[in-house]
Amino acid sequence: MELDWRYFRRLYEELLDHDDTEGARRHLADRRRTAAAHLAELAPLRRREPVPAGGYTVEDEQLWRLTKLYALSRISDYLIELSCPEGDPPPGFGVTGGRPVIEGSTAHRMELRGWRTTATPGRHGPRRLDRAALTMHTEFFTEIGLTPFDQARAFSPFHHEIFAVVQDRTASQVTVEEVLWPGFWFGDLLFSRAGVRVRAPRHLIDAEVATTSTLYFTFRREPRPTDDLSHGWGSNSQWRTAFPRFYADGDGLHCNWDGTVDIGEDPPQDPPHHPDAAHPLDQRRELLLHRCFVRSALPQDEDERFPYEDRLTLTTAEWMHPSLDR
Repeated sequence: MELDWRYFRRLYEELLDHDDTEGARRHLADRRRTAAAHLAELAPLRRREPVPAGGYTVEDEQLWRLTKLYALSRISDYLIELSCPEGDPPPGFGVTGGRPVIEGSTAHRMELRGWRTTATPGRHGPRRLDRAALTMHTEFFTEIGLTPFDQARAFSPFHHEIFAVVQDRTASQVTVEEVLWPGFWFGDLLFSRAGVRVRAPRHLIDAEVATTSTLYFTFRREPRPTDDLSHGWGSNSQWRTAFPRFYADGDGLHCNWDGTVDIGEDPPQDPPHHPDAAHPLDQRRELLLHRCFVRSALPQDEDERFPYEDRLTLTTAEWMHPSLDR
């Protein structure tokens, strides 16, 4: 099959015409076989490889594979958002959001200019879970050839996206209470993280921060704020965004493999004018590993960070809790 990098973009745009679960389910069901064939041609991304000095150029087919996989990730983001709309969770479920927009933040300044930045102006609201809708996400990505996982035995920010937090001051570590939707592998490449409800003390995971801070490397999760490298670009240019590669293999967990600054070093060798060079190293590591901030106090500029040039490899399976093993 000729590398048609626009296929998943077209599928995503068609999907936007179906804002109800059943309509979206029927639309995807008719396209699973073709989608599986298009995913299979991206097989060279399944394993980590040395990134050329200076990155890929437009002549490199690997770059086009990355942009095509990015378009597929937008379908995943849309289906998760459709399954987690704004609303109150059931009693005892945990915190799923709910805090005022930070005064002085980008969102606050845009709202003052009349822009709508949140579903509820001035507030990042809570989310509820539509479990029936989530099955559509699981079924589609399993059937086109991705491998589901839950990593339920231990919390891992590499593998898990926090959806809800049960704040427990008696807890001594972060534990997974429930896996809400599976994550997916494409070989060694982490396509998407599993959604989880966790129990944690506030000094490790702050419930309000972890469920409302900007979720980076993510196109959409409304009402939660998100950011990825396509944001701010035009209707065509945004589709040249490359999929962010997080790998797990025998050498460890590799966060943002295409990043150019190794923040495992202290201090990192930041190039001149690196956007995040002035920020504390522990914040940069937290942001890259969790893809958001999870601990208080939430920085005022938390929605203006730029983790996309940072890279981190973990060769040990321990990071503030018992295990991050794949």
